[in-house]
Amino acid sequence: MEFACCAKNDNEEKELEKAHEFLKVLADKNRLKILCILRKGPKCVCEIFPIVGISQKLASHHLGQMKKLGLLEEEREGNFIRYGRNEKAIGRYAKILKKIIN
Repeated sequence: MEFACCAKNDNEEKELEKAHEFLKVLADKNRLKILCILRKGPKCVCEIFPIVGISQKLASHHLGQMKKLGLLEEEREGNFIRYGRNEKAIGRYAKILKKIIN
């Protein structure tokens, strides 16, 4: 599918909306840092917030926003939730952006 300057059909409009939501989430430097940290494997919020240099509450908020978009997956370990990257979802969003940019 090729994109014109404006979406011509419902499918293109949906793809543009997905790209927009993805870019909004990535527009925050702390969220980008979190995605980078998670390249090394799943971590709990208690491991993430000190590395990023933000409060635990703010880190939880950022993780929630990324999870809501499907960029992260959760796995429970006892009382802890470990967050990992959803590489399939990240790849889908990257593919949409590539279509728009090229």
